[in-house]
Amino acid sequence: MRNLWTDPTTLAITCGKGIVPFLKQELIELGYEILGSNDTMVGIRAQNACRDILRLNLSLRTAQRVLWPFVQDTRCRNLNDLYDLAYYAPWEQILNVDEAFFVNNVTKNDTVQDSRMPTLRLKDAIVDRMRAKCGRRPNVSGAVPVRVEAEGQILYSKPTPLRSALRVIRAVLEDWLNTLPEEQERAELLIEVDGYDLMSGSLYLPKLDLMVLKKRFERTFSARMAEGTPGAAVYLWWEGSHAKIYIDTSGNSLSRRGYRKEGWLAPMQEALAAACIMATGWDCQKPLVVPFSGSGTPAIEAAMMARRILPGMLRSDFAFMHLKGWTSIIPGEKAGVSARRRIGASPLDIWREMISQAKLEERAYDSPEVPMIIGVDWEEKAVEISERNANAAGVGHNVKFFVDDYSDAQLPMTPGVIFMNPPYGERLEDEAALEPLYDGVSDWLRNTVPQGWEAWMITSSKPLSLRIRLQTKQILEFKNGALDCRLLGYDIGKPLAEAAPEAETPVETAEA
Repeated sequence: MRNLWTDPTTLAITCGKGIVPFLKQELIELGYEILGSNDTMVGIRAQNACRDILRLNLSLRTAQRVLWPFVQDTRCRNLNDLYDLAYYAPWEQILNVDEAFFVNNVTKNDTVQDSRMPTLRLKDAIVDRMRAKCGRRPNVSGAVPVRVEAEGQILYSKPTPLRSALRVIRAVLEDWLNTLPEEQERAELLIEVDGYDLMSGSLYLPKLDLMVLKKRFERTFSARMAEGTPGAAVYLWWEGSHAKIYIDTSGNSLSRRGYRKEGWLAPMQEALAAACIMATGWDCQKPLVVPFSGSGTPAIEAAMMARRILPGMLRSDFAFMHLKGWTSIIPGEKAGVSARRRIGASPLDIWREMISQAKLEERAYDSPEVPMIIGVDWEEKAVEISERNANAAGVGHNVKFFVDDYSDAQLPMTPGVIFMNPPYGERLEDEAALEPLYDGVSDWLRNTVPQGWEAWMITSSKPLSLRIRLQTKQILEFKNGALDCRLLGYDIGKPLAEAAPEAETPVETAEA
């Protein structure tokens, strides 16, 4: 019988592109042996499966998921192979039949045309196996009614996981739009999710804006999405003719700390923000100033680092809490002063002890060792959101947010680090409109910021970054959502020779 909590194993930890070096740094500092890595995953040796799973989920700032290998790298050519591979795995030894579960997949296989199909096929196999072994069917969590109608025809009407609903709706709409004659300009549409009318009426098709649908979906369901989907989790990695199936011990991405109750425009993901702060070399002692602070994520992540608040402290639910054995005694384990310490302790007991110990190791909000952290944004609404998020993270006293222009930011007397995440401009016309902003940032860094400060900026636009006209001491590549971005470190006081912006070439001393 397989026991996730006690069997010796390796673990795989996933992260975003460009973040692997910083995830490795975290793992090494925690004392783990690195077994291998690729662009988005690091493998480590687990010495104590139970404690390592809990500790990693609690401690890692730059990771997305902690995965326990369940079905090893196996030949898998098509969806039928995937079903057979999953059906013959002993799910009843890991999953509780009375607990819900959900599935995520990363698939790169030429036989799969719809990215939803591996998830559905894998769910079918797990449900069929559990029904055969346990006599009843487990639940698949997070499903809500989704209905898409066009011209009175039902295009889609199924219970769908909330986290997948928007992607499914967009795919259905795009497929339907491709069937229409070019001359058709209007159509009657109805889009409902869990009873909420997100879009309906006679719509003008040439200007049908799916971003409006996205904004309405997020406005309606962002709170529920932030809370996450409770239940066990399964993760499929399938590339070419090989597949691996993992037990996802994290469930919802570890980047979802739980403090961001509301986001501003294009909020930076928490794990990316933490990686960027780590990349700047900020030592949690110097001042940190964050112009264009948006919803406050980089400043909040920095404050949590300085306060030694572990990122998992803010979450109440992880997928490992829904696996078999969560409350079962592990012989030989000890946790706190439990009356059962002589015969063992459960993962739940160990988790509670870890939480208590982590709280003891946090720095007090008024500790003199916590440096000054400042967030600046010209939008009053953004600052209000930032303050609420900082309070939710427990660092409201440690980050000062101001409604101001970046150029009017009051820099502390002690030199520190400036981290900027300005608007990127995803289209050429947007970039042209942003040129004055980047020119202004250049003037501020070159003429106002004193020497001794370090400046870092993340952007997806190389033409805009060239307008900063400072030497770059380091360039790192990251993925911010779907955008390829670069984090650039500038030497304050070392301008490039004056030239037209389009003819400038920064000095790139390092790339990752």
